[in-house]
Amino acid sequence: MTDFPLRRRILLLGAALSMLVLSAPADRLSAGNGGPNAAGGWERKLDPFLRRMALGVVVVRGRFADRLPPGSVEVARALPGFVQVDRSAAPVLHVKAGLDARALATEEARAALERELVGIGVQIQGRVGEIASLRVPAAALEALAGLPEITWLKASHAYRMLNEISTSSAQIGSDQANTTFTKGAGVIVAVVDTGIQWTDHDFRNADGTTRILGIWDQTLTDPVHPPPAGFSFGAYYSRGDIDAALAAGGSLLTGDGHGHGTHVTGTAAGNGLETGNGVPAGTFAGVAPEADLLAVRVFDDSGTFCANCDLTAAVQFISQTAAAAGKPWAGNMSLGTDIGAHDGTDPDERSIDAAVGPGRRGAQMAIAAGNSGNRDRSSHPNHWEGPLPAAGSSVSDTFNLTYTPNSGSDNDHVWLDVWYKGADSATVSMISPTGITVSAARGADSGIVCSADGAIQVDATNGPDPLNGDNEAFVQIWDSSSCSPVVAPRTGVWTVRIATNGVGSPAPTFDLWDEADAGTLAFVGLATASNGTSVGIPGTARYAITAGSYADKDHWINALGGTTTATLSTLSGVGSLSGFSSLGPTRDGRIKPDIAAPGEFIGSSLAGSIQSGAGPMFTERDGQHGDIRGTSMATPHVAGTAALLLAINPQLQGPEVRAAITASARSDAFTNGPGPLPNTFYGHGKLRALEAGYQAASMVTDLAATPSGFTGTDSPFVDSYNVYRGTIPGLSSTSYGACLQKANPAPAFSDAATPSSGQAFFYLVTGVRAGVEGILGTDSTGRIRPNNTPCL
Repeated sequence: MTDFPLRRRILLLGAALSMLVLSAPADRLSAGNGGPNAAGGWERKLDPFLRRMALGVVVVRGRFADRLPPGSVEVARALPGFVQVDRSAAPVLHVKAGLDARALATEEARAALERELVGIGVQIQGRVGEIASLRVPAAALEALAGLPEITWLKASHAYRMLNEISTSSAQIGSDQANTTFTKGAGVIVAVVDTGIQWTDHDFRNADGTTRILGIWDQTLTDPVHPPPAGFSFGAYYSRGDIDAALAAGGSLLTGDGHGHGTHVTGTAAGNGLETGNGVPAGTFAGVAPEADLLAVRVFDDSGTFCANCDLTAAVQFISQTAAAAGKPWAGNMSLGTDIGAHDGTDPDERSIDAAVGPGRRGAQMAIAAGNSGNRDRSSHPNHWEGPLPAAGSSVSDTFNLTYTPNSGSDNDHVWLDVWYKGADSATVSMISPTGITVSAARGADSGIVCSADGAIQVDATNGPDPLNGDNEAFVQIWDSSSCSPVVAPRTGVWTVRIATNGVGSPAPTFDLWDEADAGTLAFVGLATASNGTSVGIPGTARYAITAGSYADKDHWINALGGTTTATLSTLSGVGSLSGFSSLGPTRDGRIKPDIAAPGEFIGSSLAGSIQSGAGPMFTERDGQHGDIRGTSMATPHVAGTAALLLAINPQLQGPEVRAAITASARSDAFTNGPGPLPNTFYGHGKLRALEAGYQAASMVTDLAATPSGFTGTDSPFVDSYNVYRGTIPGLSSTSYGACLQKANPAPAFSDAATPSSGQAFFYLVTGVRAGVEGILGTDSTGRIRPNNTPCL
């Protein structure tokens, strides 16, 4: 993720009940947006945003209240900007749906459900496991929610990139891993981002042909290039399409006018063939320079997550493409949002987990932790947490809203997202600079309250949430077009108050995250805040690998031949955690991030506005690779390392890939500073590709291998040896060094079998002492080597 001054997008909204409307007729207000507790049937399946679209929303103007019509464009315009909805005369929403497992049990059941959906005008955009992405006309929400196969429905939300503003192979040991093990051949590196500069030689073979298997550009429609098979939106460009354009010197509609995706892909798997100024080709190679590439474009050239773009569909596409190619895959998502439950239950997180979780072989996804750490004190963190006070008591926080409003309406927003345990009950209030108070207790929605300080809404109807059982209250402050006159949020000090109504959990706590899209503000700066629990979504997924960033370098030889010295975000210097890197734990108490990788400053492939904005001082000495920072830049190091491990053992399950990476992480004085590893700053430590390869090699016994004994031994500490053979596709048999050949005599073994064309055999040697297997051998001094340190 980057921290360029991009306008940020977020997730769930809420509303509140104003002191201005206490005298309004109670039946008018309660008729507004009853929550799940008030609804009696299909409405219970809808999240608060979809419920507003289906039932309408109350607007309070002074002493009077009326309702915006259900399914209307007026309701659509009142939804937060991050909610993916076509705000036209006939609104269409992008929706995530939970599917009953029985509806997926057989091909016949799945086909029947699809017919039902098509029959009510709903279009399926993607599905992973029991999570489906749907395109739903507002008028079809009731019919959709009424289907017994549908268990819950949530509005889809946009994401932002996580870069700020790789020459870091030595830091993670990928250069050694490339020499010792593999360069990622036979594995697909899939990047979900701003697209890819497909003409860049970093993504081409030595003969000029492309390394890219395909590009799914979700942001555009191309009459010449339809969507990929099985999908209904975007445009797909195959390897053949790209090679034809390269050979003819032609063009394709897809590209990367921003540059974020190209930079990320270069770090993960660029080969460094794009070069200049006499710098040898390959100098700026990425972690897995021989991997195949797959790109899914979800951001446009301005860096905006597109209205039709969808991560669940992207994960489905990657999985299906890899399966069709017969290859494992490692994905990269350098993106995120700060609004949501932060506990791994977001629908996109569940889709990712379904693709890379237990039982899923040859698949893993690296995700950026986020840039909300703010330990450099350049701004206030955007997270507030604490214990709920005793019933009848309250706690408060403030922020000083300072910005220049945009012209027009519905384009200056502040969002606060409050979560607390399902057994507890609270009232959330928003108090404006002039004292206007809007409140909502659990299960209630204030509606849109028009005031002299802007429109305010507190929506506490999401409780219990169908995915985690907790309560949510969402606050929105904005220049609503539903109010007359339109009033932008007033500058000055705003107060958010959380009052406890009742406690049912043994340790009642709350968490609040803020986001903003007001003027140039991305967040509001809470007076009382914590940089903990700031890892974004989907980085709190349970089975993916979440990457934090540490400072890799602060100077380099630039394109002018001089030295650029950059100011780091950390006060502790090179090697320490980046000041922007988000911290754990997750809201449900898990360690995140999983690993820390170089993210400040990273030299990689350039394209688009990043290339034009880099200038010679932030361009490397070859003139073709540039340096930027962010957890966006750390994450592809992890994705590339995952690709190396899957090249060694393509049968590794997603959790095993993560285990190999975390078990091999490096500790030092920086990582141990916040406390023993694993900790919520560095996760399990700093990424090391070479040692992770050793870990993956030690898992080769998971393959169908046959042990055989040695006839001799070279160690007085070992009674006998066993050797295990595994088959690895896509590698040459010369990719590995011989085992047990340093100084001491090496035991020999014979194998009558030979690998098939395009494959290699990998042999894992273990030692046996007194009937106990587990010693791999000895080094040149005769010392015993454990299993996680192969004798090379």
